[in-house]
Amino acid sequence: MADKNDTITSRMALQSLLVQQTLKSWRFFLLFSVPPMVWVIFVAPPVLPRVFITLLCGIVWFGCWRLWLDAHYFKFMSDENNELAGEVLFVIWRRERLQKLTFVERQSGALKQYRRTMWLTGALWAAWLMALL
Repeated sequence: MADKNDTITSRMALQSLLVQQTLKSWRFFLLFSVPPMVWVIFVAPPVLPRVFITLLCGIVWFGCWRLWLDAHYFKFMSDENNELAGEVLFVIWRRERLQKLTFVERQSGALKQYRRTMWLTGALWAAWLMALL
């Protein structure tokens, strides 16, 4: 039985698959946001840390949604159909800039969102642990 890795011959194809797999990590960020949110709902006193942690959870959840969406978009996009994808994304989101991005710029933007969500998840945990003290 042939391994799936045997069919990957180009750098762009491998890069695209690795970016897709990286973006699928949104599930772990979402999972890590659950304990602080459960604490906010059931345990936290109604003070400023509660509001701050709730806000951070919401931002992390938005980041997870963006990563989920990008991961699904990259299933259909490639370097070959990038221009067409830009036109379709413009129709959906009505942002001129989406028509002009290269495929590598799209991947770079998605990975930037990934890193931002990762850091926000860390900040959420730091704020939560400090609120527990």
